[in-house]
Amino acid sequence: MNLYISAENALLFAAACAVGGLVYRRTKNQQSTAGSAASGDLPTALSAAAFALALLAFLFGAGDGSSTGAEPPSLNEPTTSSTPPPR
Repeated sequence: MNLYISAENALLFAAACAVGGLVYRRTKNQQSTAGSAASGDLPTALSAAAFALALLAFLFGAGDGSSTGAEPPSLNEPTTSSTPPPR
């Protein structure tokens, strides 16, 4: 099964991942001991990435693409009448 992802959505996802990575690196504990490696705050990084993705998707109008290629309403629509039909 192939899943098509538009280039715009892929770029938004990549930007959100970059934001999450930056937050993860910035939240590392600077006072770690010499023997242990410093680790970042993973829940904060994931939350920041999710927020960035939602914000970018809202700003750029990204979605599932279902409205792409939708036809505008035609100008030759039948006129509607407010009077009831004759009996």
